[in-house]
Amino acid sequence: MAGMVSKETIDQIRNSLDIADVIGSYIQVKRAGHVAKALCPFHKEKTPSFHVNPARQAFHCFGCGAGGDVFKFVMMYENVDFPTALRMLAGRAGIALQFDEGRTGGPAGGPAKDEIFAANEEASKRYQKELLESPEAAAARAYLAKRSLEPAVWKEWGIGYAPEGWGFLSDPAGPRNGPKMKALEAAGLLSTNEKGNLYDRFRGRVMFTIRDELGRAVGFSGRVLKTDDKSVGKYVNTPETAVFRKSRILFGLDKAKREVLDARQALLCEGQIDCIRCHLGGFRNTVASQGTAFTEEHARLLKRYADHVVIVLDADAAGQKAALRSAELLVAEGLAVSLAALPAGEDPDSLILKKGPEAFAAVLKSVKTPMGFLLGVLAEKEDLRSQEGLLRATRAAVDLATHAQGAVQTEQMLREAAGGLGIGYDALRRDLKAAVRQKFRSAPPAGAAEPAPVHAPSKRPVEEMELATLLGTHGDPELAGLVRRWLPYPLIADPACRAVIHALAEEESDLMAALDEESEECKALAAQIVNAPQKVLGTEKDMGAEKAAQDLILRIWQRHLDERRTELGRHLKELEGAARQQVMQEFAQMLLDQGKMKLGWAQAHPIIELYLQKLAEGQG
Repeated sequence: MAGMVSKETIDQIRNSLDIADVIGSYIQVKRAGHVAKALCPFHKEKTPSFHVNPARQAFHCFGCGAGGDVFKFVMMYENVDFPTALRMLAGRAGIALQFDEGRTGGPAGGPAKDEIFAANEEASKRYQKELLESPEAAAARAYLAKRSLEPAVWKEWGIGYAPEGWGFLSDPAGPRNGPKMKALEAAGLLSTNEKGNLYDRFRGRVMFTIRDELGRAVGFSGRVLKTDDKSVGKYVNTPETAVFRKSRILFGLDKAKREVLDARQALLCEGQIDCIRCHLGGFRNTVASQGTAFTEEHARLLKRYADHVVIVLDADAAGQKAALRSAELLVAEGLAVSLAALPAGEDPDSLILKKGPEAFAAVLKSVKTPMGFLLGVLAEKEDLRSQEGLLRATRAAVDLATHAQGAVQTEQMLREAAGGLGIGYDALRRDLKAAVRQKFRSAPPAGAAEPAPVHAPSKRPVEEMELATLLGTHGDPELAGLVRRWLPYPLIADPACRAVIHALAEEESDLMAALDEESEECKALAAQIVNAPQKVLGTEKDMGAEKAAQDLILRIWQRHLDERRTELGRHLKELEGAARQQVMQEFAQMLLDQGKMKLGWAQAHPIIELYLQKLAEGQG
């Protein structure tokens, strides 16, 4: 990103936005004096420990440790990378970004991601216009009318029509303002024949625009109209591109996101029309897996927004199998999961159309847990009175329980299985332990150790943390000057503390911008420090802060001299004669100096002055 957008532009975007306003557009924030507080969106809590400091453009949660600047918040909340967060905030700030060709995720030398998004958006508009106005789209309009989808729905959901023929998008004589051919090809909208000529991938199909969770057009799903043509698939999706990965795109999430966040619950169905019908019926927290297999990435994506997922898939054998597989993946992510059993032969679209939203709501009220759903399926397939039937059912139940996260969820599932199968809980628990051991043994070897949590606390020198916090919470120019005058930055041992203290002591106007080149750990530390509550350090607050700073500077100097004496002690054994005598004199002088430093700042600062001169001369 540094090679694509200048640091000045990044700083301009950061400075154009109030971090409290940006965060307040995602969660409820209450301003209190110079800070704002909220319930942390990254972990569950009842008392606000999430602080925002607008003056320092930083946030920090004292509960889970999350922290950083406005870019970091958007990256964490939206689960996007830095370039995406930058684009989102640039749009909010009204600042245009200029990206180098091919540098935002496309193949080397190919179109940038922004160009592919633009190509998809332009194609979506052309498909929609064709559906509304072209005589050739009469069959598509009739199909949508038969499915009870009105023109207002076409517009809201980006439904259009790709006409028959090979050159609707690929014809060079098309609209001058159309997207570039290379971007269309990179978006999967065009293909190349044996002669190297481009032609349209989608032809004679009703087109559903697929958007990611940020609302960007990433691809299409085309529904064929000629049902008698067995040579083509009923639905054809955009192929994998730089912006479209079927394994992590959930149809409708851009529209459902706010409802899902508010309810902390998502409805998961299959197919675009089922999803659209649920939204039209008032179930606006619905998303769809687009007929593709539900994946771990889908589960992780939903976990960002929901605590509970209700799976609503077809009632046939294939639908049951898909529902249980999806449930396993969601349970493995630590989500609460329920499964809705639709009436035979119905899907959400047909049920809502025939019997109304009330019938669908009734289905959602009679949901089952994953284990309850599995037991119902097993009761239909197996003779649980037979030894072999009960054995197969037990294995299936135990296998489902191996996906549970945490002891409580595991126990709930095992107790439900024990009751449903009529066997002992303890026996199931022993089988589960054996299954987990087997699963662990058969798992592929890990290529690397489990990474430490992003916000795992690290042990930092107390005096350095206290000094950084003192500077960050007081913002006093005199304190900053005191540190600049009496504390050389190399004496600060912890790299993150050193960077933060340096930026605060040098009175950088934009702390987070000054730390742009530092590690994420360092930025999180800075956010924590500037959001920490200010301590009252005496009856005269300013004098108390000055004395506290002096004491901390002395402690850091004392530590430095301890380390220096240790180093000299190691060298004494190697020296003889005058050289040894000189080191012993230096060693003794340090002991005297450290004793005087303990008497307070008035006696210590002349001694520090001498050591500063030695450091300047390279003798310290």
